[in-house]
Amino acid sequence: MFTLRFERDPDRLSREFTHAEPVMVLPLDSTVLTLSSDGLTRRLDRSAFALVPARTAYGLEVQSAVAPTLVLGVQPKARDAARREYAPHFTNDLWARVVERPRVFARTRWVDELASRYLFERHVCQKHGSAAAWFLEVELTKELFYLGKEQLERSTRPSQVEQPTDLLRAAQQYLEAHLFEPVALPKLARECHTSESTLLRVFRRELGVPPTVYLRNRRLDEALLLLESRKYSVSEVSARIGYSNLPAFTAAFSRRFGSPPSRVQPQTREGHSVLPPHGSVASARALRVSRRGTSKKPSMTRSSQ
Repeated sequence: MFTLRFERDPDRLSREFTHAEPVMVLPLDSTVLTLSSDGLTRRLDRSAFALVPARTAYGLEVQSAVAPTLVLGVQPKARDAARREYAPHFTNDLWARVVERPRVFARTRWVDELASRYLFERHVCQKHGSAAAWFLEVELTKELFYLGKEQLERSTRPSQVEQPTDLLRAAQQYLEAHLFEPVALPKLARECHTSESTLLRVFRRELGVPPTVYLRNRRLDEALLLLESRKYSVSEVSARIGYSNLPAFTAAFSRRFGSPPSRVQPQTREGHSVLPPHGSVASARALRVSRRGTSKKPSMTRSSQ
């Protein structure tokens, strides 16, 4: 489990810190900080966040009257899970290079959403060991790795303050509207009036994954909500989100959330499910679709399963 510190008081932030593990420093809302560490001095705000290596001192100069700031310590367990999930691209040697010195990254929309959901899960809901919290930790670790890899390779992704392209919005809207139907990559490209190669490039640049992985993950997010509702068995959920093979569903679910579907426990707050990783509006719509059920296995070119 990540170590988590959420602080609002500028006086408590304006001092020197050292941690036993690499940490992500993420200012929230309108907070503006200046981070100084090992020769690096950089401004942090809602468009940027910092990585500070383990056992490396850093100081924060707060420039806001109220300064909500999230500091996350990345644990080896999350690193190892991300490495297994994204092998062979994620290697220990490259990870060591990413976390060997302080870095500042553009705050992508996905990192911003992950951090907000993680704060909600751990700080607001107090669900420290939930499947959702584990998923968010692995995703944050993966994003940290790939942002660092891109920085080492001198390539970048857009900051979350930049709006998503019209093409990405159109593709996401189509996928959400047909979440549990067979969707081929060529058909998705035609619906978005673009080429397959352009569609793949936009998804990788703005979300870090191809459409096939985005679609698979969205279906599994809905599976988590259905299982948490306790209204359906594992096999029923598997069929509802489009898996005709129960072992394949179990394996995919376990890879995404760190535990098998049979171990999911109800996660409620004031009668509502805990927010899923990708946001409540799209998930609620997809959940209504899923209740109609389907026995067909959804497919995309290059397999979404």
